[in-house]
Parts: sequence; structure tokens; C-alpha cells
Amino acid sequence: MKKRTTALLLSVITAVTLAGCGSSESTTESTSEASVSLSASSTSTESAAVETTSSSSASESVVTSSSSSSGETVEEGEVIKANENYNITLIVKNLTNPMWTALKEGAQDAADAAGVTLTVLAPSTDDNNEQQISEIEQSIAKGEDAIVLVPADGTGIVPGVKEANEAGIPIIDVNTEIDTSSGAEYVTFVGVDNYTAACEVAETLAEMMDYEGDVIILEGKAGASSSVDIVNGANDTFAKYDGINVVASQTADWSRDEAYTVTTNLLQSNPDCKAIFAANDEMAMGALKSVQAAGKTDILISGLDANDDAKEAVDNGELAVTCDKNGYGQGWCGVMAAVKALNGETLADRIDVPTELYTKESSEQ
Repeated sequence: MKKRTTALLLSVITAVTLAGCGSSESTTESTSEASVSLSASSTSTESAAVETTSSSSASESVVTSSSSSSGETVEEGEVIKANENYNITLIVKNLTNPMWTALKEGAQDAADAAGVTLTVLAPSTDDNNEQQISEIEQSIAKGEDAIVLVPADGTGIVPGVKEANEAGIPIIDVNTEIDTSSGAEYVTFVGVDNYTAACEVAETLAEMMDYEGDVIILEGKAGASSSVDIVNGANDTFAKYDGINVVASQTADWSRDEAYTVTTNLLQSNPDCKAIFAANDEMAMGALKSVQAAGKTDILISGLDANDDAKEAVDNGELAVTCDKNGYGQGWCGVMAAVKALNGETLADRIDVPTELYTKESSEQ
């Protein structure tokens, strides 16, 4: 880490409280002290996995996370100019899912607008916690000013987050909430209310089902907070209607191929299934392929993320509904939150990015 002596002169204690939202009810709080003063220069390319780097460098600032519900937020499109040319690393779950490529694009545009260097890292194996931890360690060794992190798993990533905490490098948590119960800390959470988004999609699907019939749920990565919140939202919504029965709920690991296999198997044991609720669009598209192969084109399928191919499928009447979780906006706000923090501003504990349902009717308006 660079300029450690300067860092000791610039310690700041910032309190922020992490509060959950809606019915997903994951509220934690922790306290920390951290001092960061870093400088870096220009661009580089040196990841063991997947890395891209762009524009600018240098910094000396601070940050920490923990208790305070007030503070600055960030909106998509808001531009915060960096006081110095900070080096920021974005670590995503993978660069194969369109959601994360959109998030990367938003982050890069924000970095260009703010005047900072952004390095993008992703595991070579999708959604791999161990590789993400290695990428955090790589960022620490490089002396990065901040890390914008999209964890593959909010609990599994904790050891890497603690290493960044000890190194005094601020973490901006994006999309998937980091488990803070064992002392891991981050400055703010940037993301959508997954529970509410899932409720809205499930409600739309229930209406299209005329509030009766059997439903299959395709879950994301087992134990991932984003999947848990989405599945809870779907189950709570379907449970409101006596005529709707969730006959199967199984993980397909956010994967299109896995969803194809899982759906094919579940349709054999649940031939009268009327709808499939998938926790993301990749799984929805895999389910669609399975349904089409089985000749069951009357099954309603929903997804979340509003990827381009999913929106096209909605437009063609092949998918019932998806939800734009605004990956671009999450990336933009994540980087701008890091810039605000490095500039010395106090951030709110949570920065919500708005979502929007996408149906054939809404696309025609």
C-alpha cells in the first residue's frame, strides 16, 4: 500500500448503519475506524482472472463504515468530480451475464465522468468466491483507493472484505449485501430492493394466471442474499392466493443451461405447471428453451433483470414479464458513491436504485 505515513494523518471516523429494506429484513450494524491515503498512477492490466482498466490515477482520502442513517445518496446520471485521480477497482460476479456487463458499462461511464481510473475484475469461473477474494487481495497489493464489490455470495466473501478493512481500503457493496455479523464492514450498499421487485413480478404473473394454478420457482445461487430475497418475495406473493400452489422450488444457480436442465426435470414431475417464476432472466431463458422443447408453449414464464434477449422474448409473447433491475444504474451509482466517499463525504447506509416492470404492454407504450 502506498503512502502509509500520509494515511495516518488522514484518519477519519465515519458512522453509518446498514439497514435492510422491505420484508427481506436483513439489518446489521457495526462500527469501525479506518484510515486510507493512497496514490496510484495511470492504467494497468494484470489480473489472474478477467481485468480491464481505464483512465486516471492517484489519491489520498479515507473512509469507514458503520452507524449513521443520514448521509449523501447518489442518483443515476449524477456526476461527482473526484478531488484527485483515484484508482478504483470494480469486482463483479462474472462478465458472461448481461446484468453484470451492463453494470460494468455503467461503472465505466461513471469513472470517465468523475475522472478516475477504473479496473474491472471478474472471476474466470463464474460466481466464484475464492477468486473474488484473490482479486480483493490483488487490489490491496496494488494500493487501490476503493473497491466497488458485487459479491458472488455475501457470506463467503467476508474474509476478503475483512482484509480490505484491515488495509484501510473502503468497500462499496453493490447488488448483493455483505454479511456484517462477524465484523466485516462496508461504506454503503448500492442496489435494488430485490424483495419488492420479486413481489411486483410475482403479482403480475399471478394476475396473468387468473390467480390459480401450479407454479415452479427457479432459485439463484443457494444462500445468496439476492436469491433469498427474490424467492421470499415470490413465495409471499403467491401465498396470498388460495388458488396458486408452488409445487417446486429449486436452485438453477443463475445459469441458463442449468435452468434448462432443472426445468426439464421438474416439468416431468409437474406436467400441469401453469407458470415458472425465475429469479433472473438467464434462468428464465433456459426455462423458455425447455418449455419450447416440451411443446408446452402455454406456460407463463417470468424473469428479472430485463436483459435484451429477455425483453425481446417478452415483446414476442414468449416470456410473460421481466423486471429492469437497472444494472447500468447500479454500476454508475457504485462508482460515484466511491468517489463521494474518497472525497470525504458521508454516505447514507443504503442507496436504492429504482426498478421497472417490463411487459409487452409497457413496451408498446
